[in-house]
Amino acid sequence: MKHKFFFLTFIFNLAILQFLPFRQAGFNQLILAQNMKKAFINGKIYTVNEKQPYAEMVMTEGNKITYAGKTNLNIIDAQTSVYDLEGKLMLPGFNDSHLHFTSGGQYLLGINLRPALSKEDFVFILKNYVKGKEDRWITVGRWDHELWLDKTLPTKELIDSVTPNTPVLLSRIDGHVGIANSLALRLAGITKDTPSPDGGLIEKDPSTGEPTGILKDNAMDLVFKIIPPPSIEENIEAALRSLEEAKKFGITSVQDMTQSGELEAYNKILEDGKLTCRIYSIWPIDRYEDLVFSGVIAG
Repeated sequence: MKHKFFFLTFIFNLAILQFLPFRQAGFNQLILAQNMKKAFINGKIYTVNEKQPYAEMVMTEGNKITYAGKTNLNIIDAQTSVYDLEGKLMLPGFNDSHLHFTSGGQYLLGINLRPALSKEDFVFILKNYVKGKEDRWITVGRWDHELWLDKTLPTKELIDSVTPNTPVLLSRIDGHVGIANSLALRLAGITKDTPSPDGGLIEKDPSTGEPTGILKDNAMDLVFKIIPPPSIEENIEAALRSLEEAKKFGITSVQDMTQSGELEAYNKILEDGKLTCRIYSIWPIDRYEDLVFSGVIAG
């Protein structure tokens, strides 16, 4: 395991930091990275070339591989940084072809209710998580009541006592069901008289007609639409967390389904010299004019 971590992290450092539009600091760093020369020696290097699947040495200049083959120290000059792999395996960087990069970071930073194996566990994890976060929405969670001995769905009463002043909407593991506390329901204007929206269900107590807190599919949007969007600082924090996770698994490039406000976060991270993964940013086609007027161009 130690060796695996080494080579995945090592190859990750080959990623060229690139994202457009460039700010000057980030652009300067990109130019510097493209001029860097590196040699990796004494390794078992997988080349993805059927005719030569492994090499002992690889050289790079910027984002291009200039040599892969037997160890040849004669082609290393004084401007080349040399790394001894000590016989360890080296792989090309991995690519994730479709993900929500910043949202993934928000999930990793948020509450994790998947370990909860009972309603008591559910409440205990939530109670400890909300401490010091009373002024912000608590979302996601990914709970799974099918793992509980009591497989009935949770209710707002279950969580109200530990979240009296914190708005909560916690999604089930499949994303099709959420549990909202009384404060979140009140902020969203959901009452016993609120009809379920098309494609959704506001679950109500058969005895009182009051919402139980369970919202299914499109009914969750009634709450989602009043949750303030993440600030630039929150998006940066989440993106940095995702970069950390990508580095851990050797992911050096991603195709990101970019949401509003996330492009600005990536630019700021690039400007600060912390963008350690290629990001291909994908926006909805109906926002193409926003891209045109923002000055974003093809790399």
